[in-house]
Amino acid sequence: MPVDPHPASVGQPAPLFTLPSVQGPTIDLKSYRGQQSVIVWFSRGFTCHFCRGYMQGVIEGYRGLLAQATEIVQVTPNFLESARAFFRPDPVPYPVVCDPDKRLYAVYGLGDRGALAATQAGVVSFAAAFATGKPGPQIRGAWHDVANRNFLRRLHHHATSAVEQGIFLVDRGGTVRHRAVLGPLAAIPTGAELAALARVHAADGSPPA
Repeated sequence: MPVDPHPASVGQPAPLFTLPSVQGPTIDLKSYRGQQSVIVWFSRGFTCHFCRGYMQGVIEGYRGLLAQATEIVQVTPNFLESARAFFRPDPVPYPVVCDPDKRLYAVYGLGDRGALAATQAGVVSFAAAFATGKPGPQIRGAWHDVANRNFLRRLHHHATSAVEQGIFLVDRGGTVRHRAVLGPLAAIPTGAELAALARVHAADGSPPA
């Protein structure tokens, strides 16, 4: 008996979602149909040393993505109120949405590698931040969680879960053309690399790969 492909598999219609963005406007994946391709990036977050580096790489190549008629939407497992407070003094140019219950991660087939992987990722993240003298974002993120009364939930999240990252390129017709599932600390392609990916796969009717 054939196994049905996962809803977020290459060649399948991308699962739709509608979520408020950190910047304010609601992001509706369906609204990009016929207008732009979308790279949906499921990230580990936005405060750790590695996440900040990956985001900077995307930001540096963001204009190249727009030149390919492609938007990027970053999904994080953080809480919306804390994320808005965190980004207020230092906004990013592309939409960021929050999925603290990780339901959308599951819909797109991203798993949780468990407490052991979470502990390893946490130790590596903090060690890298302190070694480079840049622990500020992680501390500031924790402070915003405290201010928004989310600290215990976030502590539980970091201590018990290591959600996988994912890159999904959805073409203008709403079909997944590229899918990459990555570990919690795996390197994310830069904006320039994502723009090159969009150049190859984003056009309607291009062969899935």
